[in-house]
Amino acid sequence: MTRKVIYIIFLNITVIFHTLGTNKLYSLWYNRPAFNRGADFNVTVARGFPYDEDWERWSLPIGNGYMGACIFGRTDIERIQLSEKTMGNKGCYSHGGFSNFAEIYLDINHNSTKNYKRELRLNDAISTVSYQHDGVNYTREYFANYPDNVIVVKLVADKPGSLSFRIRPVLPYLHPYDEQQEGRTGEIKAENDLITLQGEIQFFHSTYECQIKAQNFGGKLIPGKDELTGNGIITVQQADSVVLLISAGTSYELNENVFLLPPAQKCQGNKHPHQRISGHIQKASTKGYEKLKEEHINDYQNYFNRADICLTDKTPNIPTDKLLSNYKQGKHDPYLEELYFQYGRYLLIASSRKGSLPPNLQGGWTQYENSPWSGGYWHNINIQMNYWPVFNTNLTELFQPFVEYNEAYRKAAIRNAMQYIEQNNPSQLDRDPEENGWTIGTGASGYNVDPPGGHSGPGTGGFTTKLFWDYYDFTRDREVLEKHTYPALEGMAKFLSKTIKKTEEGLF
Repeated sequence: MTRKVIYIIFLNITVIFHTLGTNKLYSLWYNRPAFNRGADFNVTVARGFPYDEDWERWSLPIGNGYMGACIFGRTDIERIQLSEKTMGNKGCYSHGGFSNFAEIYLDINHNSTKNYKRELRLNDAISTVSYQHDGVNYTREYFANYPDNVIVVKLVADKPGSLSFRIRPVLPYLHPYDEQQEGRTGEIKAENDLITLQGEIQFFHSTYECQIKAQNFGGKLIPGKDELTGNGIITVQQADSVVLLISAGTSYELNENVFLLPPAQKCQGNKHPHQRISGHIQKASTKGYEKLKEEHINDYQNYFNRADICLTDKTPNIPTDKLLSNYKQGKHDPYLEELYFQYGRYLLIASSRKGSLPPNLQGGWTQYENSPWSGGYWHNINIQMNYWPVFNTNLTELFQPFVEYNEAYRKAAIRNAMQYIEQNNPSQLDRDPEENGWTIGTGASGYNVDPPGGHSGPGTGGFTTKLFWDYYDFTRDREVLEKHTYPALEGMAKFLSKTIKKTEEGLF
């Protein structure tokens, strides 16, 4: 068997790109559950937005590009915080914001445990929880499957009939429709083995849906309603194991209209996501857990296994928080640097897949109603930072979501260019819109792209367009050059050439 291997040696660092897997295990692991104490609105690290250290620092993220989930690994009430990148509300600046989709609670009520461990393995993108309670060993596995667009959770007890808990989802931030256009409706119903969450976002009149299907092995499932909220729930009684299949989506469609039309019309005429979500759940339930897991691992490792970094031959056997604390105190450990490198690649794979929106300011995860800075696409550095590992660590295909996003908003960006030239250099405005090129400012979302303004000048678009040159430069793919890179650069060059003014001395 032959394979291509490229060695890049810089100082004492060796990065190897290949098509085989790494032999070293990379994982974030802890010997206690994540806290779940809620956001502290007194901490304003993001200009007045709430800060939740437990969610941001301690929960473990999984994702498949479309959806993201933050896993807390609790044994009393497990919290699975669910995000979906098209779940957009009015946002901080009235141009669309990234908002929490749902909270899924599992009322397990194991309040005293032994031998606890929770982990996120970067090698196969599977999060696990294991512990002992009353002489029974309990394990859980969580992964976000891209091919079938489902999040999968499996709970197992090693003693038959020992698994009893309640599946209790919650739709956060529901508000009546109001004059500020910040309303959100929603309801949760349970029937047989399926819980359905449905609602609408007022600002964009976009509909959303999530389905949670429970598959029990042994025991029984009892659908019902929560006594306090009236929301649908499912109670699991005396099962050996249970598999949960989760899929979510909205009526959002990535196309030029979503950037050109007023907010209330952006999703007008789009299909309700019910049929699509039902299809995901039905297909996944037919395949079964083991097949879904196998396909997930094969799909994920196709990307993750392309790069190794070797700084040490040792793998420390201490929790990640302890490893980080030691490092901050001066106890240098090259494994933590390797872990950091691979974690960045993991997060990109988890938040940037073909067919999904690109990773935003929060990647693909948010628990907030209004995410800091709207959770949008900020082109003065954040988009570039998101994609730092995409070309130089052999993940080129993961840039496709930004290509699709950029080309969908291109007509709106041409409109931006015309408005900017007409306002600032009207003598250079061309009657043909295409000849004015295209431009953007710093802020953007899945629903809107801003023109230059504020602290963002006309050069922001050029800074963004460099990504398209990198796309071609790393691939040397002529099709990439013709279809994507050259049109992006040509349009930006046309715009920038029209922003130049002659001085009184006749100089440019």
